Amino acid sequence: MDTAVELELEEDMALTETVREISEYELERGKPMPNEQHSRTQLNISAALKAKYKKTLTVLPELSIVLGSRTAVPDICVYPRYDINWQQEPPAAKAEPPLLAIEIVSPSQTLAEIREKTREYFAHGIQSCWIVQPELQTVSVLHPDEKARTYDSGTVEDGVVGILITVEEVFE
Repeated sequence: MDTAVELELEEDMALTETVREISEYELERGKPMPNEQHSRTQLNISAALKAKYKKTLTVLPELSIVLGSRTAVPDICVYPRYDINWQQEPPAAKAEPPLLAIEIVSPSQTLAEIREKTREYFAHGIQSCWIVQPELQTVSVLHPDEKARTYDSGTVEDGVVGILITVEEVFE
């Protein structure tokens, strides 16, 4: 086989393999593949919220939720406290909207994409959204029809959901 043809074939196979891996993940989760900063941030927020609010809130990372005719998977969903029935198989996606959906920006996502997600979340009954940017170490709190508040230090306050968490807890 011609060397140029072999090289082109190898490049095509490598590209196909890369696209296949990304596509499988994105199809399964409905979002780009996270990195270590994303994972650490998700863990920090989940752990801090659970520790502070375990008696009043249920914190669920990577939960599929129903948004009209499709599903979405916010990085973290926060619901009023409820007990899980471990004996019953839950539906593939939770129909009730969470009080709060938290999105952690991945390197391959744009802020415009995340902002569009928050609009869709609000349209389907979610009361509050956070956009967390690990690279900038900021947390933006958004509510429908209000100006976003962005925190880069101190205490993040979400009065709609009743949550206080420090920026340091998010990015420790």
